[in-house]
Amino acid sequence: MIAICKREFSALFYNVIGWLFVGVMIALYGLYFFLYNMVYGLPTIAQTLSAVSFIFMIAVPILTMRILSEERRNRTDQLIMTAPVSTWQIVLGKYLALAAAFAIPVCLIAVTPLILSMFGDVKYVSCYVALLGFLLYGLMTLSLGLFISSLTESVVISAVVSFILLFLGFMMSSITGAVFSDGGIVATVLNAYDFIGPMDNLLEGSLNLVSILYYVSLTFLFLFLTVESIEKRRWSVSIKKLSGSVFSVATIAVVIAAVVVVNVLVARMPSSATSIDITEQKYYSITKKTKDFLKDYDEDVTIYVIGTKSEVKDADAYSGQMLKKYKEANKHIKVKYVDVEKNPTFTAKYSDEGLAVGSMVVESAKRYKAIPVSDIYESDFDYTTYSQTTTGYDGEGQVTSALEYVATDELPVVYVLEGHDEMGIGGMFADVLAKANYETRTLNLLKEDAVPEDAAALIINGVQTDFSEDDEAKVLAYLQKGGKVLTAMDFLQVGSLTNYKKLLSDYGVGTVDGVVAELNESYYYQNPFYLLPNVETTDATAGVEGKASVFSPFSVGLTHGQEGEDSAFTYTDLMTTSKKAISKSGYGSPEEMAEETSVASEVKKEAGDPEGPFVVGLQVDGKDGGQLFVLGSSYLLTDASDAMVSYRNSRLFEDICSVMIPADEEQGSVVIPVKKYDDTRLTVNARAANLYGLLFIIAAPLGCLIAGVGIWLKRRRR
Repeated sequence: MIAICKREFSALFYNVIGWLFVGVMIALYGLYFFLYNMVYGLPTIAQTLSAVSFIFMIAVPILTMRILSEERRNRTDQLIMTAPVSTWQIVLGKYLALAAAFAIPVCLIAVTPLILSMFGDVKYVSCYVALLGFLLYGLMTLSLGLFISSLTESVVISAVVSFILLFLGFMMSSITGAVFSDGGIVATVLNAYDFIGPMDNLLEGSLNLVSILYYVSLTFLFLFLTVESIEKRRWSVSIKKLSGSVFSVATIAVVIAAVVVVNVLVARMPSSATSIDITEQKYYSITKKTKDFLKDYDEDVTIYVIGTKSEVKDADAYSGQMLKKYKEANKHIKVKYVDVEKNPTFTAKYSDEGLAVGSMVVESAKRYKAIPVSDIYESDFDYTTYSQTTTGYDGEGQVTSALEYVATDELPVVYVLEGHDEMGIGGMFADVLAKANYETRTLNLLKEDAVPEDAAALIINGVQTDFSEDDEAKVLAYLQKGGKVLTAMDFLQVGSLTNYKKLLSDYGVGTVDGVVAELNESYYYQNPFYLLPNVETTDATAGVEGKASVFSPFSVGLTHGQEGEDSAFTYTDLMTTSKKAISKSGYGSPEEMAEETSVASEVKKEAGDPEGPFVVGLQVDGKDGGQLFVLGSSYLLTDASDAMVSYRNSRLFEDICSVMIPADEEQGSVVIPVKKYDDTRLTVNARAANLYGLLFIIAAPLGCLIAGVGIWLKRRRR
């Protein structure tokens, strides 16, 4: 076998074919490596390998078309078949020679993550799992080409048939998705010939045993069929021809059946046993929080996914595998894919605006909740370039929220105060309340004798006109009964709100006259009044703690009483400024402030200006169970401010709500944070990019071509 391997490997590189194969593979990989990794700075080669996977349809037929066909045509195969070696040794020797030729470009590709490491942090695990998928796919295609070469003595027929079969395997998922959009047994059978799907799992961050077994078993099957093809010719003499053929057909049927059964059995195993999610944010997995929630979930629920499986996979790479985790975690959950072309009225029952492919509907006997695909992916809009970038995946957060929503008998009610020209709650912040399954209602204290008993929390945002004494008394009574209140201030009005400030003072909270200006450049953005405060480490700030995490423009400084054994309150600072901050008075509007004070040098400390550090976010816990959260800026709770810090303001709001309304058996919500995309890019200078681009795209392939032509000419002269 070793002798055959050496002979075939030498034959490949004694002419142009072997060198051409290696050169083309390196050149094509080098082109996409230059674009994706060097120019765009991607820290993994998965996307690069995905882009070059089509090359096997062309390169493999050229590499394998002669390996058995030409010997059969020249009748030199008789020498091998009469040699004292088994057919398996012949086939494996030739296959290992092909694999060794393929290993040359693979080894060069394996070096590229090390090259990338010179320019930043590289995701090594993702890189080499992706390379494993590329390697297994390539080895499988080589075994198929070898098998086709054993069936004919025409190298042209061998190449054409290999190309057709590889093309069908490459396109099968798209073909079945278009022709058999509703699935069914025919589509399932045909998808067994989907060559590219298993590699996609490995490229996208899932170390999948099903995918690995698929390639290994198919490689074995094609090698086995090659052996049987040679065996038929080796023993096709006299009466043995009939018995040999019968034995061959029976053996082939048994082996094919065994391969199918093994793949089906492994595919039916729980995904937790057959795949490892290697993505840093675990996009394919569900968190422990969701698993704990599903343990006691007893509501029969159907998750309808809009689109066929292939359409959904194209629109959403993660949700398919993630939903399998839900099904496996709880038997009450079913997942169904809906082909809207065959059922065009389906989405109209759940949404007036329609639902795009990749959207979901979670439905129980009690109610339903639609999840548009736009809610599954979090996006960030760049106002400087007017472009939108996807920044996070929220599939688990949305599905878990919907499951809780459709099973809950009574939803927690969050009241938003009105009647004092408040700013209210909208946009992303309203979405946070909806995702947490809080029922949001407005409350006008003029029309109510008290804050309703079913109030899980009360939000008071940007009061413009003062409370009446009755209003203040009603909110205070609610707090003293263990109520939860979140309030945010408008610096322009808070000074004149006597009764509103009295409510705060009843809980030991005071305000500093004016608006906070930050003179430490590390604590503001563009304008001294555009605060980037330090967010302290607390339960209410768990997702955004740290400096420059939250954007709090035009904030009022807060003061609070001292804690002690006799104090009725516990104070926790949530956000603070630097010591260089001051509070300025006399400004008429945010627009004037932005226009007149664009740089820190235009804001100076004057006599009488209060000095920092200031508290601009505060939590007050009363011994009576009441809980008051005070934010110095109502502008913090706007979509414009939220977008400035990649939606971390809404994350702070979400964390505060989860503290006010903790998840428990009686009320509360299981909130799963958005799984952020790692947008880290490598920093590759132009000189290095051009150097490695020149090496991989031109120098190495050209060297292979020159070597191949040189060896071929030298042999011809002999």
